Amino acid sequence: MDKKTEIKLEYKKVLLWVVGLTMVTGVMIYFDKQKVYKEEKPPIPVVSLGEQQTEVFLGSYTWNDGEVKKELADLKEVNFKRVEYRDQLHIDFPEGKEPLYLSKGAYDPTGKAKYPIPSMFNDENVSFLGNYPSVLTLSLKAFWKNGRRAEYIVPLNVEANPPEKEYLPVNKGFYSLLGVYSGESEIDTTIRQQISEASPNFLMETKGNVHLEMARNYYPELQIHSAPMYLLFNQEKEVFRTDSVEPLLRYIKDHTYVSKKTMEGMVTKVDREFGFVYVDNYPFYLMDPGIRVGQKIQLEIANLNNELPYQEIVEKVEVLEEPDQILLNKDWLSNTKDNLSLLVIGDTAFINPFKNPQREDLTLIDQITSKKSLSSIKSPSIFVFNTEELVFQTDDYDNLLKYLFETEQLLPLKKDLK
Repeated sequence: MDKKTEIKLEYKKVLLWVVGLTMVTGVMIYFDKQKVYKEEKPPIPVVSLGEQQTEVFLGSYTWNDGEVKKELADLKEVNFKRVEYRDQLHIDFPEGKEPLYLSKGAYDPTGKAKYPIPSMFNDENVSFLGNYPSVLTLSLKAFWKNGRRAEYIVPLNVEANPPEKEYLPVNKGFYSLLGVYSGESEIDTTIRQQISEASPNFLMETKGNVHLEMARNYYPELQIHSAPMYLLFNQEKEVFRTDSVEPLLRYIKDHTYVSKKTMEGMVTKVDREFGFVYVDNYPFYLMDPGIRVGQKIQLEIANLNNELPYQEIVEKVEVLEEPDQILLNKDWLSNTKDNLSLLVIGDTAFINPFKNPQREDLTLIDQITSKKSLSSIKSPSIFVFNTEELVFQTDDYDNLLKYLFETEQLLPLKKDLK
């Protein structure tokens, strides 16, 4: 064998060795990645009440390696951290790992059943806790696409955070009324009813009635020297006092906040159980069976507080335009109680995700009908039906999933309401 041939053979050996090593390394890296992938767990959020951070435990979840069950009873050394009440509940996930939808709920006192808490006004930071002492366990359930789910268990020992003075109102945007009486002068016990009749939109807490001597001893800063006396407070200070009902009623009537507006929009969702109608995705409390998804309507709205969205009252509603009558076709309705059906209108690219859907994301759907066009309906569109009517419409797949995840979580609560 000549030298040239020997060199070639040596080169081949080295090449085969390098290729083999590369393949083995690649296989090892692949299995390492698979192991890391399967061992990966859902991201843990930071949960805080105001500025106070709480403890968060990972409960049951479905992730890369399937479902893992972990109930509240399985947790050890649970510390019900003592926190003061705040009206802001912050739930912050690591950047880029936020869920598509997050439901809030609480365990019952036995720790066995969970009850969802509806959040109608889309303010994720509003605390749904009461400003009173309570020991409770929150259940936060996060939903991602492709069947990924995770529950986060948050044990809390909430301390009340009362106003500086007990006669001040507890609730934001409210007034409070304190009555003072003596043995010779009776307080008018119908005052609350009179206020309600004179100014039904006035937001007020009644602090009860105290005897003149008690008021002098406990509230010397108020400098109350006679009775009867009616004192009205906002969240910071006394705003009015009088010794008779009529001036109080006049003051309340003059200072009742009511702003009115007229708006037009499309009904995108109806929730008959809770009595809400969503116009351009914003909720209004409206128990009107004649209002349906797809209608264009005009609302006359009275806002009772410029800081609280849930203090809006619909005073008048008018239907400006009806949806395409083909949406009233009963063929679109779901065939199964508590399930839903989909009608999807759009081009091939829009319809494709519905042809082979991730079933874990569409657990409530019992049938899907897809069409490239239908009558005068705008494309793309997604319509959701229960067994009775059209209940939701959107043109976005993620919005559909959010609606389905929310509906899935609220089903037990709605069953209890029936």
